[in-house]
Amino acid sequence: MERNTMNTPLRMFVLLTLPCYSAHGQFNPFGIPVSVHAGKFYGMSPRDHICGGVNYRSLDFTCCEGVRHKGAGLSCCGKRAFSLTQASCCTYSLEPGQLTLNVSQLVSDCCGLRAYDPLNQLCCDSRILNRTQPHAKCCGKEPYDEDNQLCCGNIIEGRKVLAKMSSHHRCCGDHQFNQQSHCCCSETLSPEPLNASCCASSSSNYRGNDASSPNCMPGERPCGRGACFNPTTEGCCENPTSLQGKRYLRHQTCCEGILSRNPCKTAQGPYNVASCGSQVYNPDINICCAGQISHRVLGKNLCCGKTPYAVEDRRVLCCNQTLHRGVEAGHQCSPGGHLYLPSREIVCESRVHLNNPGKHCCGEETYNPQDEICCNGHKHRRLGNMSCCGGKAYDTSSGQMKCCAGTLYDLQVQGRLTEDAQCCGNILMEAGSTQTCCSAPGLDLLYPTQSGFTCCGHRYPNSSLWSCCAGVLHPRSERNTTSMNMIPGPRLLPLGDLKTEDLCYTEVLLGTVESVSMKMNERSIVMVNAMSLLASRGNVSTLPSPLYHTLPDHCSSPELVPGNTYIWVKTGFISDLSDHSSPLHSILSRC
Repeated sequence: MERNTMNTPLRMFVLLTLPCYSAHGQFNPFGIPVSVHAGKFYGMSPRDHICGGVNYRSLDFTCCEGVRHKGAGLSCCGKRAFSLTQASCCTYSLEPGQLTLNVSQLVSDCCGLRAYDPLNQLCCDSRILNRTQPHAKCCGKEPYDEDNQLCCGNIIEGRKVLAKMSSHHRCCGDHQFNQQSHCCCSETLSPEPLNASCCASSSSNYRGNDASSPNCMPGERPCGRGACFNPTTEGCCENPTSLQGKRYLRHQTCCEGILSRNPCKTAQGPYNVASCGSQVYNPDINICCAGQISHRVLGKNLCCGKTPYAVEDRRVLCCNQTLHRGVEAGHQCSPGGHLYLPSREIVCESRVHLNNPGKHCCGEETYNPQDEICCNGHKHRRLGNMSCCGGKAYDTSSGQMKCCAGTLYDLQVQGRLTEDAQCCGNILMEAGSTQTCCSAPGLDLLYPTQSGFTCCGHRYPNSSLWSCCAGVLHPRSERNTTSMNMIPGPRLLPLGDLKTEDLCYTEVLLGTVESVSMKMNERSIVMVNAMSLLASRGNVSTLPSPLYHTLPDHCSSPELVPGNTYIWVKTGFISDLSDHSSPLHSILSRC
């Protein structure tokens, strides 16, 4: 049986606005493809840090269905742990999840229990096939090119691929016909001339209303049940009881679902009308706080959540929409909405501590910055030249550790030297050329190196099928792609992977991208807060603002995000420093 499984977007990262697929063989560059089964297997470590009845450190382990695995922040495939950037988890029916290595779940789909890359492959009736065309589709167990071929027949009797005789030819059973001169007779599923008797009845099958058409005209919005209104010229009067709605002109008044040309009236006479959630109320005698209506009391015109109060009320403090009464003088609200007394207490996230002199917050705990270092809410003893990597601390001067996007690696255990150790996101790459790292803003993915494949943003396409321009893929079969090439341009690298001689002993450019445009085939960039830096000598020079910078080839240059801060190295490398609180300090500390 042929499967045509729709993909479901996975929202794992902030992020990211990245490429996706709406169906097999259809490329859409505005989202990220993931396995349709992925949601069943995601599961970060539980917050209580208990796994199989045993306590564990979330900085070192991940828990999957009661089984503890070494490594923090991994995802689960049943009882097995895996990294989303290095493997995919697929399931079928009641079968347990199965892992496929070297195919990131962020760019994969499932073909039965195996994962595949739909950019370069197809899943046809549970078989994984290499793409021969960018937009190839499945015809039973075989791929076909819908521009030049037809897939005719049915699932029961079998499907077959036919060479399309012309653009006007369509399938009729397991044959094809020219719809300008013939029709497909529904009784015999055979092509017949247009003047045949069955053609008239066949054509009538295409008449009828489109059930999927919207209830409202373009620009209109629903108003209760069965009505529409134009919000620019009309209002909607919806009865809160029956949910029936009527549209009305602005000179009319809506009083609890009833239209009137006069002000709304009660037993006491006319009153003003205002909305409070789905209800209407008289603001002269009532007050609306967070969707709840209360009787107005003179002076009480402020809201704290659903509770009205007066600015003159004594010993009252509103913290995070909660009203505290009987508050002693000097109390304040913490950023998290907790009531505390700064002279005696300190609030760390959701916990209140006694304010000991010299103590500061580290997560929910307190620490002394003179003797300890705080890394992502975890405190460590300060020893030597300590720095943070995620929630862990390490000595940067030892040369034995490597930090990859918050994951710390011991190079001695890996048997590696600092000079040849490179990161791809939070993964330490293998030595040699067995792996290729493809990067886009906010995402780095690792692929096994293949001949004829080249990075395009975070994807690794077959260059015979796809061309690339500024991180966007284009099918080779599309017109006007001759200027879109796969020639490597400047590479995006993490700051930690830039060589010391390039970063410290050559003049580099540091600045924030304000705007990017295309000038002929060049990339034109406007930068602000730009400076020239020769770190080994401590030379820092400010440059004119705005600064105009040009990259020679637009298509082969990586995507640059306006508002992000970059360092530009003359040897052809660019590093995004937007996640660094002080980019200049990060550079100088390396040198």
